[in-house]
Amino acid sequence: MRMKLSVMLGLLLVLQNITVFAQQSSINFNSPNHAFEGFGGTQTGLVVDPVDMNNTAARFINSGSSWEGAFLDLPFEVVLSAQQIMNLKFHAPSGDTNEVRIKLEEGSEGDVEVSIKSAQAGWSNLSFDFSNATFTGTNISTNAKGSYKRIVIFINGSSSISGTYYIDDISYPNYESANQLDVVYTNLAWAEEFNYFGPIDTSAWFPEVVPPNAWGWFNGEKQHYTDRIDNCYLSNGTLKIVAKRESYTYNGLTLDYTSARLTSKFDFTYGRVDIRAKLPFGDGTWPALWMLGTSIGNSVHPPTIAWPDCGEIDIMEHWGYDQDEIHGSTHTRSSFGSTINTNRVIKDSVSTAFHIYSINWSPNQISFLVDNKLFYTYKPTVKNAATWPFDSPHFFILNIAMGGAWFDIDPSFIESTMEVDYIRVYNNSGIGLEESNKTNDLDLEVYPNPSRGSFKIKGLNSESAAYAEIYTMKGELIIESMKIDNEALFKIELSAGNYILKVYSDSKVFTETISIL
Repeated sequence: MRMKLSVMLGLLLVLQNITVFAQQSSINFNSPNHAFEGFGGTQTGLVVDPVDMNNTAARFINSGSSWEGAFLDLPFEVVLSAQQIMNLKFHAPSGDTNEVRIKLEEGSEGDVEVSIKSAQAGWSNLSFDFSNATFTGTNISTNAKGSYKRIVIFINGSSSISGTYYIDDISYPNYESANQLDVVYTNLAWAEEFNYFGPIDTSAWFPEVVPPNAWGWFNGEKQHYTDRIDNCYLSNGTLKIVAKRESYTYNGLTLDYTSARLTSKFDFTYGRVDIRAKLPFGDGTWPALWMLGTSIGNSVHPPTIAWPDCGEIDIMEHWGYDQDEIHGSTHTRSSFGSTINTNRVIKDSVSTAFHIYSINWSPNQISFLVDNKLFYTYKPTVKNAATWPFDSPHFFILNIAMGGAWFDIDPSFIESTMEVDYIRVYNNSGIGLEESNKTNDLDLEVYPNPSRGSFKIKGLNSESAAYAEIYTMKGELIIESMKIDNEALFKIELSAGNYILKVYSDSKVFTETISIL
């Protein structure tokens, strides 16, 4: 199946002069997802830096009450076992002494905090050493090494002092160390582009309709899955899975909602998965893009190992009552049901725009990403049948469940749709799409390499469309799907280092490491 590539909106690419900027490795307040939420009287917002009009910072306005503060549910979990220093920039209006306190919550250990006093006007750099932290609410010192999902900041928290302050560039321990892909998969091995019309292709997908129990599906779900085109169809280049409110009877069981659940006949072990999708909307919706170990059995393979020993990888789960949260998880014998092997990322517009949900699955770890930004890595210290059933093939499941044992459905819900644009699987095994799934790499030359930011690509067929992508060595996509011509000149503004260039043409793939001096 020939792959299609979409040009990233909002990025102006001129083939003779392409400018790229490396991604920040800190909370730099250039994203709405970096916005702190104030409490106790503190007002917060993302504003122009009081010193640099080209920079954005977080503003904290204290009204004058004690223990005013603000919190942020982190896009990447703090892992103090990786390193115990947190840094930030702090701006004060005068040289009066101010106390800045960082508190870490929702973690594997008790809440911990570190305070620093600063008497510098303007911007100053502050470092918080959590090897010398205290447990919140006590005077007990601790060498903190836990993992935490929320950061709370107090400015003069114990004092009743009003004032306006700014925070910028929060960096924390695992941003570079824990959130890093250990293997970069570059060869397109399999793709489902959904570029046809009508019902789902049953040679590639199996619509599950038979509930596992007389009372329906697991988790107290309230829907029947059907194989009707009303609940699953393809049009305009995307798969639509539609959840509906309607009375529907199957096998003598009547339920009030219908939806669809598709399982792939394709399975694989290890690689990177990218799924571009737009999620449904509404309390009670429970869309998921996920995988089960093939050993559980499906329409192609007989069952040999039951859940959770077969393994489960939840690439993306979303609950409609938490509209801006995306979850990535694994389920194993050591952690199933209410799994502890999970993390969430705050992401807006998931039901109004397409986003890319990914995993990077190696023999050592499984990393979860949204829009090419890694937010969770599952890497058990001890790998055995209970913790790591992930060395065997898994297949895909795409579905929308409705309701569950622990949440309700909006009584006004009528219908909502999940759209899937594509699923792409990359590996490094030499198996690809071209000619009966065999790779025939493009014969290209990149020169000069190394370079000081300008290079050319030679050897492209002028009659075929070609596209290029550039990744960091961690697998973070910097440029997506820029159309290129033979010997186009690229001028790239990147920090010195190595990057991965990928070129696609006629379903063939060329990969090269480029070095910027």
